[in-house]
Amino acid sequence: MRLRLRRRAIVLVCALGLALASCGGHPATRVLFIGNSFTFYNGGIDAQLARLAPSVRASSIAVGGYTLDRHWHGGTVPQAIRDGHWTYVVLQEQSQLPVIDPAMFRQGVTELDRAIAASGARTILLMTWERPDSVGEGVTTANLAAAYDALGAELKIKVAPVGLAFADALAQRPGLVLYGPDGHPTVAGTYLAACVVYETILGRSPVGIADADKSISAELRDFFQQIAAQSLVR
Repeated sequence: MRLRLRRRAIVLVCALGLALASCGGHPATRVLFIGNSFTFYNGGIDAQLARLAPSVRASSIAVGGYTLDRHWHGGTVPQAIRDGHWTYVVLQEQSQLPVIDPAMFRQGVTELDRAIAASGARTILLMTWERPDSVGEGVTTANLAAAYDALGAELKIKVAPVGLAFADALAQRPGLVLYGPDGHPTVAGTYLAACVVYETILGRSPVGIADADKSISAELRDFFQQIAAQSLVR
């Protein structure tokens, strides 16, 4: 009888703790992604992150072509930040803007970061990758990395170096297809991005995660996990 009551009590505690990651009493990691089609392609980086880490509750507000400044001034983002009880908010800027208009990039991130901090969450910048159609305008891996790293250092915001991970993967395997001509990620690109965000947020390597996603081969999955782990060592 005592054992039955104990089990029932445990079930009740777990059922009531919807905001907890487990019955151990640790707050669930809640992640909101704010971005555009680079974030929502292939089902979304948020969905892929949740597959890698089932205890993470991830969601996104992503609108094609949107800048962070536009999200701040013309959408549901401010209220979502205030009311969402997020642990982290991941910001993905329009893929050309950090290089082409760094002042607007800084403005959008600054406004959002201020609101994120006020809500009790922490900001993560998702460094995007080189766009083949915009290399002539300077939208290269090196320039994007410099823009994200500089703003991250200025505002004391952690950067998820997805763009550098893409470059590392392509340097080792030039035949990989991680994005299309306009930069939109393939399924493989979205998976690699999620692996980098996983390590940036959770502080542990994704190497060895045997997730259920069968959209890429196990061998390629293992390669991307290694690349993500290496990208944080810089």
